[in-house]
Amino acid sequence: MAHNRQLESTINFFVRNALPNSLTNRDSSVPSPITINQTDTTMALEYYLIPNHLNPDSGTYMAKCRTKGTFTLEDIFDIMTEEGSAINRAEALANFEMLARVTAGLLRQGYAVKTPLANFRPGIGGNYNSEDDAFDPVRHTKKIITSPGARLRRDAGDFPIQKITPEDHLPEPIYYYDSHSGTKNQLITPGKGARITGAELAFDEEDNSQGVFFVNTENHSVIRIEEEMLRNKPKELIFLNPELPEGTYRLEVRSILKHNSDIRTGILYDELIVDGAA
Repeated sequence: MAHNRQLESTINFFVRNALPNSLTNRDSSVPSPITINQTDTTMALEYYLIPNHLNPDSGTYMAKCRTKGTFTLEDIFDIMTEEGSAINRAEALANFEMLARVTAGLLRQGYAVKTPLANFRPGIGGNYNSEDDAFDPVRHTKKIITSPGARLRRDAGDFPIQKITPEDHLPEPIYYYDSHSGTKNQLITPGKGARITGAELAFDEEDNSQGVFFVNTENHSVIRIEEEMLRNKPKELIFLNPELPEGTYRLEVRSILKHNSDIRTGILYDELIVDGAA
């Protein structure tokens, strides 16, 4: 199982070189590229409470989190290879490419992949009409199911949190429904119908700074829905998806809410995928 040995070697490389000294057995003479202070409340994950849209009749609330920002792969490489690091950028890139290539290859062959960072397994989504029914690419989807690995749960799971009282309301996109694939918060079918449900979603269509935006998570390109909305209400948006290239996207609803004068942005929790093979 040469692939498994290579995968294990690559994972161990990142575990040794990319995590703080306090979390690894690295040589203490090598400066850590990351500093973590569990008692610093300025680094806490902020959250506030909103009505429970999953069970609106229950009278309960759910947490809405505000992350500090987003780090891309390039940002992580910058941290890993800053001055004093034991590795350079070329080594980091080569090992990541090997990790991604071997992982993808094993998943395509039907294997599950278990790593300290994350666990992956291939899966199929959708409903079948009978025991004799078979996979139909129109009604069913192939997907990669992920979950955090044991190392990630151990080292990052106990993060500090801080409850806040939000001064500003934001659009709250909760669900994105893709009509062609029949999926929720998963796939985007370019040119086909879609629906977003949530709260405070309505916006001024004549203002190009407001609307529904798809942000490519890799190259950060932004595409706004330019077609007229089929429905533009506070709790529901219905529209045709733009012609998006293959990739992974962050969905944003941007609007100027009542009693405000500036743009507020609400982000769908799950990233969405345009699958070129679909």
